[in-house]
Amino acid sequence: MRAPNYPPNTTVFYALPAMAAAVPTIPAYVLLPSYYGDDLGLGLALTGVVLLLVRMIDMLTDPLIGWLSDKSGMRKIWIGFGAVIAGGGLWYLFTPSDQPSAGYLFIWASVLFLGWTMFQVPYLALGADLSGDYQKRTSLTALREGAGLIGVVLAGAIPVLINAPDRAGEIRSLALVTLVLGAVFISLLVWKVPDPVAQHKRTIASNKNTIALNVRLGWRSLRDNRLFVRLLSAWMINGLAAGFPAVCFPLFVRYYLQLDQDTENTLILLYFVAAIVAIPLWVFLSARMGKHRVWCGAMLMAIIAFCFVPFLAAGDAMAFGVICLVTGAALGADLALPPAIQADVDDWDHYRFGKRRTALLFALWNMANKLAMALAAGIALPILGAFGLTETGTDNSAALVVLVMIYAVIPVVLKAGAIGMMWRFPLDAMHQVAIRRRLSRRTV
Repeated sequence: MRAPNYPPNTTVFYALPAMAAAVPTIPAYVLLPSYYGDDLGLGLALTGVVLLLVRMIDMLTDPLIGWLSDKSGMRKIWIGFGAVIAGGGLWYLFTPSDQPSAGYLFIWASVLFLGWTMFQVPYLALGADLSGDYQKRTSLTALREGAGLIGVVLAGAIPVLINAPDRAGEIRSLALVTLVLGAVFISLLVWKVPDPVAQHKRTIASNKNTIALNVRLGWRSLRDNRLFVRLLSAWMINGLAAGFPAVCFPLFVRYYLQLDQDTENTLILLYFVAAIVAIPLWVFLSARMGKHRVWCGAMLMAIIAFCFVPFLAAGDAMAFGVICLVTGAALGADLALPPAIQADVDDWDHYRFGKRRTALLFALWNMANKLAMALAAGIALPILGAFGLTETGTDNSAALVVLVMIYAVIPVVLKAGAIGMMWRFPLDAMHQVAIRRRLSRRTV
């Protein structure tokens, strides 16, 4: 199927929901683990185990939602229903009682992540459907992720603007903003953005032959798609390298640097602003050097910045701010480039195996990202809890050493591994153009 070109406002309406979806990103992935585990008294170890269990269960829904989205050929219906379910889970998860139980955290986190899967998988697949051009895909992905980062910056600015008295007030306000923006932006997407797969009647008719195949043969062909396996592995390894600092960030600022909450909010805001500013640079460079090489360069830049973390001392807000700037800029490449490479790999998968399964591939992509975040929380928080990081009146020097190892040293090793996997990635612009040309000649 040749993806048609749409007017510029189509891509804007497509990208806007990413802004709403990104507003709760900081509390969901960065603040909530320490909020439930430390502030609300649930305990770091128990919180880490519950979140690990929720995300492990949640991963099982990704391939199912991807397969159903491909089979139905209707991305926008899944996006809409997923957003409604996620909105309900978000509100209850972000507005707990003063002493929530582990069961409460488990139930509403599960609802949130189920709805998020129903929204995210078809949403990513729709972006790949909208354009088949190598560089336009990068621009579309960058616009979507840039909108997401604006949402993250908005989330960082809200606590400063409302001057909430505590963390609970901040998180509640973020939930309200998310629900309002989500209702508006997702309605615009459903109304204004076309659904190329749903409109392509012959593709829908051929789904009986292309998607409803023997499951075992389908998984075997996925395994045999070495480009996909290679990219997915690098994506997950780098996701784990990003997950450890994300989970540990509030704890690192609070217990290692001994900075206050306002400084923490400022540092988070600085980190994501740097990512937004850097995205156009990564897009520009990828057009000249290739997406995979530029992504490797960004990961190397983050490695260099993390190497300075062990030399920080309590109160080093300025030095840590510089590290946040550099690693934030590298995050812009992490967000903009790998999904664009994945869309190109989807073309290769379609050409090599004769199946249109964009949503299924992005479901596995989403699944790997969730696994990385689940492992980050499930490994880091119990270990830090076992070393007594948050216990008062005790010597936590050993816990601080472990905190630095998890926050900075392990990510350096993981990112180096991801660079090794991606540096010689064989799918570049020339190959992708050739694949698209051959697909355009093929009857789908």
